[in-house]
Amino acid sequence: MNRNRHVKKLPELSIAIAIAVTWEFVSYSNYPRLVLAQSDKPTNDVSTLERSKQQELDFSGYGRPGRRTGGGSRSLCPSIDPPLTALIPETNLGKTVAERPSFLFYIPYSPQQAPDGEFVLQSEQGDDIYRTDVTLPQTPGIVSISIPSTVKPLEISQSYRWYFKLYCESQQASTPIFVEGWVQRVALTPTLKSQLLAAKARDYAVYAANGIWYDALTHLAQLRHTNRANPQLDLEWIDLLNAKGVGLEQFWQQPIVGSAVLVREVRSQKSRIQK
Repeated sequence: MNRNRHVKKLPELSIAIAIAVTWEFVSYSNYPRLVLAQSDKPTNDVSTLERSKQQELDFSGYGRPGRRTGGGSRSLCPSIDPPLTALIPETNLGKTVAERPSFLFYIPYSPQQAPDGEFVLQSEQGDDIYRTDVTLPQTPGIVSISIPSTVKPLEISQSYRWYFKLYCESQQASTPIFVEGWVQRVALTPTLKSQLLAAKARDYAVYAANGIWYDALTHLAQLRHTNRANPQLDLEWIDLLNAKGVGLEQFWQQPIVGSAVLVREVRSQKSRIQK
């Protein structure tokens, strides 16, 4: 009797094993492709593999009030999914070593839909550092805005607030859709400088490993924009957007369409955004 009972259960056991094996395969195949590709990368390179052995990419932690996704019922801009999004960590705060950093945004609108835009950089006290009108590229996608050389350098250990606004009608007659966040400049230490020199073109991996968001994102985006057929850069891009405290992996396939056109600098002492 006991033997017969076990014989009858064998098909059920086989099915259970098959299901378990199938689930394990599906789970493994759904792992980030970057993890699967790392074994082929040279260990003497500043690679994501070596970096991951040392620490997990982590951009979580201390944050500031902000708004990395545009929205709001008062704006006349059409609702599009995914919406206007600032490519920044969930904390709304990112670090940079650059004197004049660049900022990246996913913009779902064409210039015809959003004819007017404005970028504002302010001190922590609310005074304008830089303000400019912008025009969008013709193609929706990931767009960069850079601080020009005419603007005084950001000060080390200081935090700055920025706003990016889009108007889908004339500025005077409509409420903008906007995002806002923070950037903090940190010192370029001798150790970090040495690591960057060793990394050469892959300096973005060093920035990422050291939690320096804006420079990691900007440098990798520039490489992807000029090397669009390089699958390894796609893997690195996924890894960065999927880092802890970031959660922007849904944008990895969005095209990097270039820089917004800075129309003119607007001189003002206080933000026109009313909170």
